[in-house]
Amino acid sequence: SRWTLFHFPSQFVNVYLYHFFAGRGVFSLAQFSKRDFVVEYRGDRIDFYEAQRRRRLYHSLFTFFLILSLLLVNDDHKHPNCRMKMIEVDGRPHLCLFAIEDIKEGDEITYDYGGGDWPWRKKVYKVFFNEKI
Repeated sequence: SRWTLFHFPSQFVNVYLYHFFAGRGVFSLAQFSKRDFVVEYRGDRIDFYEAQRRRRLYHSLFTFFLILSLLLVNDDHKHPNCRMKMIEVDGRPHLCLFAIEDIKEGDEITYDYGGGDWPWRKKVYKVFFNEKI
């Protein structure tokens, strides 16, 4: 689909809109064992400096959230179930998510985006009332 930046083996994972705050998420349609390939990232591959430039540019803007929501696989820095690894196939790099624990059918696929200053990690809100806790 035009929204998908990840290549999903469609019989194994699917994308759902599950919460107005978190947006879309990727959920398993099958079981994965630890070390199994889950999905391949198909978005822009950028270097560290471009990543920092984009973070500064979008950090305080709502646009930042829109850009990140397009990634579809959500950040979980406390209990991710996947890890991003670069593998080379025919001399070309591929960014792939691999399971770091067993994943059950229906589980959300998550990984740690890295870094520590993502806006959603700093503030906790009661979603229904939009109040800071």
